[in-house]
Amino acid sequence: MKFADNKNLYIRRALFVLLIVVTAVFQHTNGAIPGFFSAKAFLLIPLTVCIAMQEKSMGGLSFGLLAGVLWDFATVRGDGFYSVVLALAGFVAGVSVAYLVRNNIFAALLLSLGACTFVTTAYWFVFIFLRSYEGAWSMLFSFYLPSGLYSLAFTAVYYYLVRAIAKLTTDKRQQKKY
Repeated sequence: MKFADNKNLYIRRALFVLLIVVTAVFQHTNGAIPGFFSAKAFLLIPLTVCIAMQEKSMGGLSFGLLAGVLWDFATVRGDGFYSVVLALAGFVAGVSVAYLVRNNIFAALLLSLGACTFVTTAYWFVFIFLRSYEGAWSMLFSFYLPSGLYSLAFTAVYYYLVRAIAKLTTDKRQQKKY
């Protein structure tokens, strides 16, 4: 296949990569996104879900893996945890849209709620609870779950932005009419 045949696909995916990189920078820059009480916004989770909803299973897995790698680079541990969970979240969201639910804002909110809850709870379980930190349950309810809910608030912004990018970079003959 020639580049000209898939030019819009390459442009769309390059824009998604750029969006992931910019979001990762905003997420890991102190003060760029204000906190809400004790909660912190994990912007890469809803972004991964919204991109996966447009790109389906393997695209969702790939973009989730990229977002997770960037998140892992910014953390102290760098153990690959976020690479695995965001790749899994992207894959599940992509498969869900391909086979189970329609691609709309309600599905995006539900899938993002599930992904935010999964990622924050899995991190808490693996790195806080299993290591028997004192006050682990308090941390779950005072930081991790509120951070997941605060992250969910950004889903609509990402959904419509990703949808606009997908719509602008899809050939008119390939667009589905609903």
